[in-house]
Amino acid sequence: MTTTTMARRANAVPPDPRQHARDIAEAVDLAWHSRYGGSRIEVPMSVVAALALVAREAPGPEQLDRLAEVAERLDPEGFTLLIQRLWCEFAALRPDLNPRTKHLWSWIDEEPDETTQRAIRAVGQAALAKGVLGRFGPDGWGDTDLLGMLLQTMKSHGGRKGMGQFLTPESVTLLLGRMNTPEEGARVLEPCAGTGTMLLGAAQGMREKGLDPTKAEWWANDLDPLAAALCAVNLHLWGLGWRVVVGCGDGLLDVWMHDALRDRQIAIDEMRRAWTLARQIVAVRSVLELPTPESPLDRAMRRAAPKPPPPPPPAPDSSSFDAEAVFRQGRLF
Repeated sequence: MTTTTMARRANAVPPDPRQHARDIAEAVDLAWHSRYGGSRIEVPMSVVAALALVAREAPGPEQLDRLAEVAERLDPEGFTLLIQRLWCEFAALRPDLNPRTKHLWSWIDEEPDETTQRAIRAVGQAALAKGVLGRFGPDGWGDTDLLGMLLQTMKSHGGRKGMGQFLTPESVTLLLGRMNTPEEGARVLEPCAGTGTMLLGAAQGMREKGLDPTKAEWWANDLDPLAAALCAVNLHLWGLGWRVVVGCGDGLLDVWMHDALRDRQIAIDEMRRAWTLARQIVAVRSVLELPTPESPLDRAMRRAAPKPPPPPPPAPDSSSFDAEAVFRQGRLF
């Protein structure tokens, strides 16, 4: 790891997680609206969510440093392909959340134009510069709502027109979680979850009492599909386990629970079939000894990878070194 990388990480990650989230949100908001200015704020949120997810799953900071170094060198098309790959990997990891998170990554199927790709890269570079990968590992973003802060910041552009969204402060949700801490095995239901800050407070309350949040059931719902998508990502970032169901519907009716369970099972079954097909393809390629094709992202990352320094020139071989000829030239090197 280079000194420059170490200094960048140390300077980019404030000790206060909430202030860190605010810094990232403001930088991303500026990058998106100055380079694109569009209303589809799910696109920049998708970029930040993907980077936060890869930071959580990374085995250590060295791997993230290498990813950040290559990502900084990618062109707009290559960076967009990187975000697409990260979402594909998360879809395979958490198919149960796909029905909700799809609202964050469905834009990828639309083949973004060059302007959008440049804005996507600008957003990614802004988030990386502010240290979105700095909080890595299972506990990386487990104590604050980065995505909720981002949603609130980006929607503030419409706040003057009554379109802003303001979330419950995390200090309040933590207090409520301490006052009414769920037990292991309990069902925690939040029909108007937003990005999930109430659930974060409940999970933090459990951990403070030595309880395991993954042993509880977490049911979340919101009428806003973007908020529901961010909530689904948060439940993974916060380490709430696999007993989670996220819906998108009218919280005053219980139909969202039935729909969410149905969609969750359909997504899991689809991923099982996809894995079966993928294994069959790998087996056929192995039997026929076919090479694995290089994807467009692999080519882009290979081009963006830093070139190794050239090897030093070999020392003269004493058996073939002609000292007399060099002497006649009047120089040694």
